[in-house]
Amino acid sequence: MDEKFLLIISDKLNLSTSNPVVIGFSGGLDSVCLATLFLETSIPIIIAHFNHSLRETANRDEEFSRDFAKKRNLPFYSEKGDVKKYANENRLSVEESARKMRYSFLFRIAKINNVENIAVAHHADDQVETVLMHLLRGSGMAGLIGMKFETLIPEFSKDIKLIRPMLTFRRSEIEKYCKIKGLDYVQDETNFLDTYERNHLRNSILPFLNSHYPGLNSRIQKTATILKDEDEVVDRLLMQLWDKVCIQVHAQFARINRNEFNGNPIALQRRMIRKVIFTLNPNLRNLSFDNVENAIQFSLSGKTGEIDLQENLIAVFSDKEILFGTKSKAWIEVLYPQLEKDFQVKTEKNQIYRFSKHWQLIIEKINNFDERNIISGDNFSVILDEDKLIYDNLILRPRKVGDRFQPLGMMKGSIKISDFFINEKLIQIARDKWPLLTNERSEILWVPGFRPNHLVRITDNTVNFIKFSLTRID
Repeated sequence: MDEKFLLIISDKLNLSTSNPVVIGFSGGLDSVCLATLFLETSIPIIIAHFNHSLRETANRDEEFSRDFAKKRNLPFYSEKGDVKKYANENRLSVEESARKMRYSFLFRIAKINNVENIAVAHHADDQVETVLMHLLRGSGMAGLIGMKFETLIPEFSKDIKLIRPMLTFRRSEIEKYCKIKGLDYVQDETNFLDTYERNHLRNSILPFLNSHYPGLNSRIQKTATILKDEDEVVDRLLMQLWDKVCIQVHAQFARINRNEFNGNPIALQRRMIRKVIFTLNPNLRNLSFDNVENAIQFSLSGKTGEIDLQENLIAVFSDKEILFGTKSKAWIEVLYPQLEKDFQVKTEKNQIYRFSKHWQLIIEKINNFDERNIISGDNFSVILDEDKLIYDNLILRPRKVGDRFQPLGMMKGSIKISDFFINEKLIQIARDKWPLLTNERSEILWVPGFRPNHLVRITDNTVNFIKFSLTRID
């Protein structure tokens, strides 16, 4: 067992003797075995015990863990938490609350000691239980893979890894090793109660299944290994396609190309949506299959609009893009210019008006005009005939009911600004607060990002030129 352990920590985990490892230590059989295996190596370890305060014997376990570390002259940390109180306050199950509080403690200890790896004592029988639990709940390939030798949990840290060096060891091997070594450990009596889902699987369901299908545990492990290898292939394919599909990933939102997305097989579409959602919310534990499928079907339908996803996230569909962000939509003003109220603008000299946290209006007088500057691929800049503006004082404002506009190229008449936005396929959630440059008579002179008013265009008779630009500050 020692040789097998050495191969795992050197070949699979690439651990170095110069970097300590924090051991998630409960005092039970598995964690005692894990710590002892590490003590047979040259890798320094730190013992960290979290007291969940869920059992009468919880303090006994903490004292055992402290004594284990003291006898071996190992650094020791412990913390006590009220898991039930945390569960009630955060509307979580006791199991999930215990996990969050325990991992939060372990990662904190790792950060304090500048440690790169936290080792936990999950083993092969735990893996079987995890895979079966995911299967019964309904899971895709990622869930049926089960646990990995090493993983990052962004909820707690983007750099510190959680490692499982005993993941291929059977519980019978662990028991035999501890017996041969004469190791003491504490027994968690709740392991024999079917109060928790995992205990019910361990004590009742798996023994029943194995009695009817001998060797089932081994086959489940092999299936998980096969799926892990195939999952890696699909992930590599996803990364090859990702740059074509992904337009932008921001801390508050993500944009993907709808046509590129729709052109992929549904298996990759599911992966893409999961990738986006977990990027925006790394703390999300379980993503609903139905929510993913709804997003895919809505995209394929060609409709525009928005749908709820999960954990306060929405997907907004335009003709060309799918936007993912929070329901608050505060991210809209980062992506698009948005204006809360009227903003007075003077044109007698060069000016910069910062009208929101992320956007500003720049006004420039143009003395040496080059007509080549008129044509630009940037619709957020425009050059107008200054004399046709009539007023020096202009207003940058959101749209109003009844607003009409004669866009460049329309020789006669006008169009409702609401219809103009529809024709130009401006995303609906950005329309109400979209900034419009108007004069004192409330005539729309320019719709930034689109077109100026036909009546203030530059002609051969233009003498005075003025440039307006909307730019993102950050």
